[in-house]
Amino acid sequence: MGLHLIIKEKKSEIGIWKMEEIWGKLQNMISETDSSHLTTEKRKKEFLSTRILLNKLNPNSEITYNKFGAPQLSDGKQISISHSKTSVAIIISDNNVGIDIEEIDEKALRISSKFINKNHLVNLTKEKATLIWCVKECIYKLFQKGNIDFRKDITIEEFQIEKKGKINCKLRGEKIIVNYQKIDNQYLAYVCN
Repeated sequence: MGLHLIIKEKKSEIGIWKMEEIWGKLQNMISETDSSHLTTEKRKKEFLSTRILLNKLNPNSEITYNKFGAPQLSDGKQISISHSKTSVAIIISDNNVGIDIEEIDEKALRISSKFINKNHLVNLTKEKATLIWCVKECIYKLFQKGNIDFRKDITIEEFQIEKKGKINCKLRGEKIIVNYQKIDNQYLAYVCN
């Protein structure tokens, strides 16, 4: 299927790629990119899909990594990358960005006590747990330096799930507004400062 969606915001551009092609077809679409250093076909598909998507949104730039392992672009723009089981999502901007895409899954509900405070675990559904994980992962990527406790350092104000919306959060007291939307059976969360 390939390119699934492009979202243009005031300060950023987001692309989502559905990874339905076989690895060989992706390799042919961007033949100058070497994925031989990766061991699994899934990682190769993520790697190639990310670069194909980048080429569609921001041609003539390459991904490098900073000292914390966060991606950055050779042209000075900011990028954040996320993979789910079936999709790759990237956000590009002149400003600092974070993005995450997650399949709605029971796993988020099962491990929710690791990333959600005890008082917010009441009446939690797999959908809400997945969205909270997605939002916190997005904020983590925005910060880019690691050493964040998802339960203690990232707080989320109470919210009602909609198909699309904004969630007020804080990272160690600093206010951050995260945008989100449901796409098929996934949540996409993103922030651009």
